[in-house]
Amino acid sequence: MPQHLPFRSSLLAVLLLSGCTSATEEPETPEIPARPPLEGELLISQLYTSGAKPAGGTDHYYSDQFIELVNASETPLDLSGVGVADVFGVSGEINSGLNPDSYRDRRPNKVVMSTLWRIPAGVTLAPAETLIIAHDGSNHRPFSELDLSSADFEAFVAEFDRDEDSPTVANLETETYNGGYDWLMTVFGPSVVIIDADTSLNQLSSPYGPLPTAPIEAVLDGVDTVMDADSGDYKRLPDAVDAGFAWHDGPYTGTALHRKISNDMWQDTNDSSADFEVGAPSPTLPTETGGVFGDPWLELGTGTTEYEPLEDDDPIAIVHGPQGGWHLDVSVWFDGFGPAGVTLGYEAINTDAERMSFITEARLFEENVLVAEEGWHRVGDRIVLAISDPQEVVDGELILRVTAALGEQTWSDERRILVIDE
Repeated sequence: MPQHLPFRSSLLAVLLLSGCTSATEEPETPEIPARPPLEGELLISQLYTSGAKPAGGTDHYYSDQFIELVNASETPLDLSGVGVADVFGVSGEINSGLNPDSYRDRRPNKVVMSTLWRIPAGVTLAPAETLIIAHDGSNHRPFSELDLSSADFEAFVAEFDRDEDSPTVANLETETYNGGYDWLMTVFGPSVVIIDADTSLNQLSSPYGPLPTAPIEAVLDGVDTVMDADSGDYKRLPDAVDAGFAWHDGPYTGTALHRKISNDMWQDTNDSSADFEVGAPSPTLPTETGGVFGDPWLELGTGTTEYEPLEDDDPIAIVHGPQGGWHLDVSVWFDGFGPAGVTLGYEAINTDAERMSFITEARLFEENVLVAEEGWHRVGDRIVLAISDPQEVVDGELILRVTAALGEQTWSDERRILVIDE
């Protein structure tokens, strides 16, 4: 997670800096102040945009996209105002007859972007630490294996009132937005750049809206990805930014691009053909684990952004996900254990004790729960129903159950609810 990292200097250096002449005095350990990143110091360590493999009753889920950045320098970096953008242009002949349309050849000294976000002021990143920017900072299970509710930032689009705003993940700031109700980087392979905070931008007019432009000198890092190995003509970035191009295994394959590590260092030759390899997405997550204390308890509730109590026979509206599937929104209130290291498992059964849902889990950290008056609230999870038509469950009863596990200990709670269709 972003933070300052103390700098350990020699005793002699501390004494000289502080003016202290007595070796018997306990020296203070100074911190190196964070500074803006230079080219090659803030790198894209992982880029996952392909979308998930078919799961949870849908075959085209993409909200689990994320970009992971790493501080490859030896000093804390100040990321205030740093830009994160996808570059304008198609990634290949997705449809027959589709030709390259980027500005790579027409403006070889510029990068022409489609949508540009900014990291808010006050964010610092210690050496070797990572920062995760999520498409949606939520739990994407069971549609995906990823839970991004502990990401550092998400790209929230408020304009159309259709994007969900995660209560546990901070929002990026919008510089220029040219997209739909949610920021979707193309699943066929976007090109992504990280832009210096202080560079003055220009704009190009286009049928899609104003396109921000920046000189290539403003690019801290860039990854040019296209549809496949035969789509090199669809490169978007000038060679000075990325001399090659990369690609993943195709749309909805659940594959990501990982920057290679060579001799314990992040490989950065400005050639993504050499610097990246394909693998499963694996965002860096917190590692802390909590314990058990007091009198553990938990209660199952509902709600998407805040915990709402749930009693037996209460109604819950069935929700059709924007990318398919039918689900019920659930939340949990708990105390006496965790929160870090707790795994929540959700399920729905009918009155004949038949399972009606896909397996859904959530791994908890202090970063993805909300502090309550007592204990914590976990919000934003969902029980995805294994049905093909909502009428299979509407106006009927289901038993919703949550089980929390920490080590070998478990706790559970359940509610009998009425499914309604609003």
